[in-house]
Amino acid sequence: MESKEVILEVTEEKYAEMKAKGIDEDAILKPGKHVFKRVSPEKVISRKDAKIRINICLDAEIVHHFRRRAESPHSAPYQTQINNELRAIMERDLRQEKAEIDATAKKLLQDDDFLDALAERLKEKNLQMN
Repeated sequence: MESKEVILEVTEEKYAEMKAKGIDEDAILKPGKHVFKRVSPEKVISRKDAKIRINICLDAEIVHHFRRRAESPHSAPYQTQINNELRAIMERDLRQEKAEIDATAKKLLQDDDFLDALAERLKEKNLQMN
């Protein structure tokens, strides 16, 4: 399947209608023609590189804070900054989860009762396979 172009035209009226519904201007396509390319299913995009458009309600002071930060010279756009902060939280959580799993594994490997039970279970499995 080859790439196909899809052209979406947003009219001034449709743009005004979406703004009137309270949709953030940054989430609305500006009036005009927008070209999108549909790619073949064989092209795999990693989860990290994929972007998903969502509507989310954030506290006004949070959005204002990041928009102010984005006004500084050489700053990333505010949505990128929010994404980066969320990624930092996610990565911290994942590191903490891994540390907890590693600590549990270390305790189990030092527990003779656990190791005996594991050895017994492995013997049972081995007998079932033969």
